[in-house]
Amino acid sequence: MKYKCVFVVGPESSGSMLIAKIISHALNIDQYGEWNGAGWSDKGMHKVCHRSLPYLIPPQYPDIDKWIHKNQHDYDIFFVIATRDITISEVSRIKRFSKTLEQVQKESKRANEIICELINSGQKYYIWSYETFMFLKMDYLILLYNFLGIDSGYMPTLIDGNRIALTGE
Repeated sequence: MKYKCVFVVGPESSGSMLIAKIISHALNIDQYGEWNGAGWSDKGMHKVCHRSLPYLIPPQYPDIDKWIHKNQHDYDIFFVIATRDITISEVSRIKRFSKTLEQVQKESKRANEIICELINSGQKYYIWSYETFMFLKMDYLILLYNFLGIDSGYMPTLIDGNRIALTGE
């Protein structure tokens, strides 16, 4: 059996960091809250890599082909593609990172291109929806665990960022 290498990608403010931290915990790499969710969670057997699309300043995008080439011989590779209502994602990026609407729309377009390339690449992927997670909670998380072949009942306490954005609660 190969160990798992899980790549989590999605537009900034899509919930990708949240689900990367949950997967790392479920794979017994880092306890939830110990890893900040950026870059690699890798302490031996399995590993998780999270990269927002884009990440860092100035904006950078991952070389997914390089990731695959570097890890395909030693790991069973999985991709988790995080999605969130793009309008809420863009508004969040404008508020959190002081980006312009033009910049976030350009970044969303590039993220869309990368995600579509990944979907058509032949790699194993699962599309993870932030809104669906907030609505279905553990029942939805179990579907992801099943995709990854993880036997876990772990579920963190959730705070719905969309509800906060819409109501201020």
